[in-house]
Amino acid sequence: MPRLEPGDVLLRVDAALLCGTDVRIFEGRKQKNVTFPTVLGHEFAGTVVDANGPLPDGVLMGDQVAVYPLVTCGECAACRKGHENICKNRKAFGYQLTGGLSQYVHVPAAARQNLVPVPGVTAAEAAIIEPVACAYNGQKLANMARAETALIVGCGPLGLIHAGLAKSFGVERVAAVDPIAQRRAMATRFGADLVLEPGGDTADQLNDFSDGGIDVLVMAIGRIDALTPYLGCLAPGASVSVFAGFGADADLAVSANDVHYNEWNIVGASSCRLDGFHAVAPMVASGALPVADLIGTQLPLDRAVEALNLAGSGADMRVGVNPWA
Repeated sequence: MPRLEPGDVLLRVDAALLCGTDVRIFEGRKQKNVTFPTVLGHEFAGTVVDANGPLPDGVLMGDQVAVYPLVTCGECAACRKGHENICKNRKAFGYQLTGGLSQYVHVPAAARQNLVPVPGVTAAEAAIIEPVACAYNGQKLANMARAETALIVGCGPLGLIHAGLAKSFGVERVAAVDPIAQRRAMATRFGADLVLEPGGDTADQLNDFSDGGIDVLVMAIGRIDALTPYLGCLAPGASVSVFAGFGADADLAVSANDVHYNEWNIVGASSCRLDGFHAVAPMVASGALPVADLIGTQLPLDRAVEALNLAGSGADMRVGVNPWA
């Protein structure tokens, strides 16, 4: 049981979900910005069960909360310029702070404002707010709200979230591309108007569908071919969101003249911001985003290695751990 210092809050973890970053840390492929040994899990939700001092505004004892995973310094260049999610001095649950693959998590005083109440849904649905907030951050940076057409390449859980959020931003026509039939079917449920298998005449179909080009393309899978086959589909003034994580040797090759003459905007997206957490929490709590469909196998804590391996296989939706199963 964690010991609470003044201002700290104690959560009973009710669900922790796993993403590709957790898998890479576990397998040793990601070590930067991780303090070993660590307890993994930055996508989690739980119940407020104790506090050493008053609770944060808007949070009550017994509330189900999602946890914004970053503790930022507020002083570095990124923080000063409004990019606190890429703070160079940040700490994060699952990296330097004990994460959600545990029965209880100590939320330090510096992170007490990171608790966002999410009533009325399962703990796993509340935990998925973190990747939803990441997608929200990426779409804000890519000006999705100004788009008429969007293309989501990759229909894993985050690609599906992107499709749903694009519709919530008012995008009239959303296309999605994925090689797996089941995920293509899911993309339709999340609002995609056109769902295609990659290869063949996919680019031609996208050109017909967009009627002037794709305004925002989201690379929701960490592969360069999530962009290169569709460069000819981009509209003048289009934005490309380099959203997914990529291998260290992945390099984008885009014609400088194409970027120049078409005024394309290529923008990165990393993690999420606390205001994004607050923005998407009502979407999840109300059911406006059908995130229950994204929850895959949930295993007991003593089967966490199995859960990590399953998450890494890509054969399921959002795999997770129930610490009390």
